[in-house]
Amino acid sequence: MFCLRKPSDSDIKQYINDRREEQFAYSNLYGTQDYATKEEYEMDPKYSNFDIDQVKIQLGTGVECFQKAVAALKQWKHFDLDWVEFYFKNTPIAVGETVGILSKQMGFWILSFARINYLYDGDQEDGSIKFGYSYGTLKEHVEKGEERFVIEWVRDPDGAPDKGAVYFEMLSFSEPNYWLSQLGYPVTRYFQNKFVVDSCNQMLKAVGSNQNVRHV
Repeated sequence: MFCLRKPSDSDIKQYINDRREEQFAYSNLYGTQDYATKEEYEMDPKYSNFDIDQVKIQLGTGVECFQKAVAALKQWKHFDLDWVEFYFKNTPIAVGETVGILSKQMGFWILSFARINYLYDGDQEDGSIKFGYSYGTLKEHVEKGEERFVIEWVRDPDGAPDKGAVYFEMLSFSEPNYWLSQLGYPVTRYFQNKFVVDSCNQMLKAVGSNQNVRHV
């Protein structure tokens, strides 16, 4: 949704309520469950029209880091950016919840809507523990596609609670949903990349890390 003026909080709340039953607006629903890596998506013809983006960074090690990262994700810290407004931060991470993302790009206020469609929460077959979610775009999102946000703790084989790498991963497939997005494709891709970098840095900050991601 492209807006000439900034929508009010009450307007956005109503927009979200109006879209709670809206269908997803893209093909390959739940597609972010299909593969582990960007390369695998790029080899699959059904994703040939989509941009595939993936980043996976180490936040730290051990159960304390994992718990901090999970808490940050639940508080939507990965959207706590100076150029993005997230609606609403009291939304629980649960299947069926609809959220709004507002930013100013190319002279417009851009308000996009997405809905959580599946979760990660607990032990995995490979012995790791994951917490996270995927959301899919609704019809007035600036893009069409799906994105997953996952915290993963690769536990130490000896069971030491202070060991084992903790990762934050983002993976998405997307394509422009509006002619303006297509016309301004390089700008759209710039902001998508900026979002990935800034989100990673917010998660690093949330766990108390001094690391900084500059590019992906």
